[in-house]
Amino acid sequence: MMMTTEGVAPKLAFVNFPDTGLTRRSSRIFQVGHRRFSSSVITASASSVINQHDEKLGPSSLGHISRPHFPILHQEVNGSKLVYLDNAATSQKPIAVLKALQKYYEAYNSNVHRGIHFLSAKATDEYGSARIKVASFINASDSREIVFTRNATEAINLVAFSWGLSNLKPGDEVILTIAEHHSAIVPWQFVAQKTGVILKFVSLTENEVPHTEQLREMLSTKTKLLVVHHVSNMLGRPTLLSWIVFVSTIPHAFLSYHVWHVRRNVMPGNSLVVLMLT
Repeated sequence: MMMTTEGVAPKLAFVNFPDTGLTRRSSRIFQVGHRRFSSSVITASASSVINQHDEKLGPSSLGHISRPHFPILHQEVNGSKLVYLDNAATSQKPIAVLKALQKYYEAYNSNVHRGIHFLSAKATDEYGSARIKVASFINASDSREIVFTRNATEAINLVAFSWGLSNLKPGDEVILTIAEHHSAIVPWQFVAQKTGVILKFVSLTENEVPHTEQLREMLSTKTKLLVVHHVSNMLGRPTLLSWIVFVSTIPHAFLSYHVWHVRRNVMPGNSLVVLMLT
């Protein structure tokens, strides 16, 4: 079974963000096509903003608590606070991520696994540490199960063109749902053309979730792979396949990877408030 979370907007788990710095404002006017925008950038101390809100209004929402830690949101467009809703495509980055990136380029910028000098060794250690942290975050049994790719699309293609072309043969079947992300369908169409594997698609119910009974009927000894999303990027609805495996969406909940019995799971870093190309 292969599960993807491509193109899904995250809900941030609670994390301790560092202070964003002193308060300041800068303004500019720019034009996109025939539209003119005035932009004011305000940088404020994250801790002071949160404490001030708590004192006046009581418990804060997660969104209000998190907002001060995203520098790109500290600006006004046409006199209103910037509201960003395109997280499913690319999420904005908190100051902790930006500072970590800055620290890398200032302190140990070097190739990973390709040198024995100090900077390369430091970069390699940090790279391995990140893999261990990701494994711990999803409760994987071994950090060697974590494979970093440039994006979820590349990860799906790697599975399709390595495992798929090497193991699938004419008459085998791969089952997908009609609500899969485009990047989770096209690779298997190419594999089908090259190997003769049969692609089957599960339809949706009136509630816009995969039809589990139809899926049950499709499963057979010929089924070699089930490609399924947990939350559809088109509909935003979770796939209720608990009778196959208990799953939790990567950006939204605590995870336990080793109890999924999922052979391959793909999650996009650019939707998880981490860097592009992950």
